[in-house]
Amino acid sequence: MNDAFIYILTVLKNHGGKLRDRELYENVKQLLEQEGVDLSRSQFNKLLMVLEVRGFIKVDQIKKNTRMVYLARKQASQQA
Repeated sequence: MNDAFIYILTVLKNHGGKLRDRELYENVKQLLEQEGVDLSRSQFNKLLMVLEVRGFIKVDQIKKNTRMVYLARKQASQQA
């Protein structure tokens, strides 16, 4: 699942540092399927939680069933 962490951060970076959780999930799921790995929505949510706790991303609820995922500034500046 380490690839999933990398894919989440890479997809966010490629989309300007923010993306809705549904779109992020579909992008990451598609990348992992190319490697023969199936990613459930539950697994994806756990990955987001780990990344948020570690300070790599920030997740905000924008509607009842929609969240916006952002690259954290600290992580983005370390990449530069």
